[in-house]
Amino acid sequence: MDASHNMGYYHGEGWHAGSFAAQGHTWHEDATWAWHEGVWHPGWSDAACSWDGSWWGEAAEEGDAWPQANSVDHLGPKTAADERTAQIHFAKTYQVLNEAIEKHPAAFRDKFSFLDLGCAPGGFSQRMLEELGDGGTGYGVTLPFEAGGFPLLLHDLRYHVQASNLMELQSPEDLECPKLVDVIMADAQDLGRRSPANQRAKRRNKTSKNAKQGDDSEAAGIGAACATLGIWALTFQEIRLGLGMLQEGGTFFFRFGWRGRGDQEEHWYREAILRLLGLVIAFFKEVFPFKSESFHQADPCFYVVAAGFQRQGYEDAMLETRLKSAIQSIIACEAVGDLPECIQTLAEFSTPSNHQRIDELLDTVSRVRAIGLSSRTTVEAGGRESPEAQLIIRPVPYHLTMPRLRQHMECYGKIAYIRRRSHAVGVGADALIQFVQPAHAKMALEAVNDMKVLGETVVARLGKSG
Repeated sequence: MDASHNMGYYHGEGWHAGSFAAQGHTWHEDATWAWHEGVWHPGWSDAACSWDGSWWGEAAEEGDAWPQANSVDHLGPKTAADERTAQIHFAKTYQVLNEAIEKHPAAFRDKFSFLDLGCAPGGFSQRMLEELGDGGTGYGVTLPFEAGGFPLLLHDLRYHVQASNLMELQSPEDLECPKLVDVIMADAQDLGRRSPANQRAKRRNKTSKNAKQGDDSEAAGIGAACATLGIWALTFQEIRLGLGMLQEGGTFFFRFGWRGRGDQEEHWYREAILRLLGLVIAFFKEVFPFKSESFHQADPCFYVVAAGFQRQGYEDAMLETRLKSAIQSIIACEAVGDLPECIQTLAEFSTPSNHQRIDELLDTVSRVRAIGLSSRTTVEAGGRESPEAQLIIRPVPYHLTMPRLRQHMECYGKIAYIRRRSHAVGVGADALIQFVQPAHAKMALEAVNDMKVLGETVVARLGKSG
């Protein structure tokens, strides 16, 4: 791909792309991506919705430039709210991967195929298809929409999608990917809480006298005995499936989190981090941390860019089988402190030399996060609070502490602060979340009201509306 590729952006109801120079393909200035009749289309005019096929070459005149095939109906939006939420996530993931490619171009250069685990709504895959060019091939796996997954907004003849729950795949052979690929992308989330069945189960649990205190929908999709460990099981499953399909010399791009508590970090958490990242370091020639400058800068989450996969060593170590056993142990584990024991098979990768490399990697993440936190503090102290960037949530469930509320909400944008306000009469409380940008508050608003990420009874409104 041409080095002059400029990042696209989402504005209004369309996806605006930067320059895209590939054989026979050139972006017109201010060309847009728009959702029309169940498919993302480049080049649609917002005013007239007329197809401008000139920049696709001769194929456009015959209707072959932007494929209508491979449309998976059950992965499409069911409501306008679903569509809007998917559009937001599509734009965010596209931009995040674009930043990663610009920061570490060598890791994505001269690649011809990829597999995207947790691919919907399709932002990562769209950006990689652009990077690969016309000869590239992509594969994706996503949770079916009716099971709680995001709608899929990307349709391309070069792209095959498998509707499956990642946690139900028994081995890499269960992936509908006919050959090893050059790039694996893994950014799956536990979306099972969004499914109708799990929402009903959650409501039943609330009325059950035997419901465990602190039990919530976090474990719904993963099925982990301990909700906190669900994301660990999912991450190791992504590693197991991804590395099982990665070509020698390939690149692995995945998301993880680092709380950055320094000497105050709990032993189980640090040891698990050392083993997970030690595994990655052991079988890749280069490993880089990456944190987006546009999204989640102040959040614990970050991405790992691992390049130069050493497949033979991975196979010789029989890691696929060992990881499968570890994942089963994590799902059955009832206490977070027992996580290191669940992944004891990876203890050999927690070495002093790896510790030094991992500490350097995590220090980089902490420094970038500190900048984001400083920016958040500056916004709060500077008095530049915008009512349009305020989200008021009511009622706040008793178990939803302020740190946990922040953890749920900061994935939608930078948060300046959160304040809790007890009800003057009766019990219960409301929460005011001050986002840095109004757009972030709007994304969080849709997540609370439409996706019900905080529960069926919790509603939100923007500060400007009341």
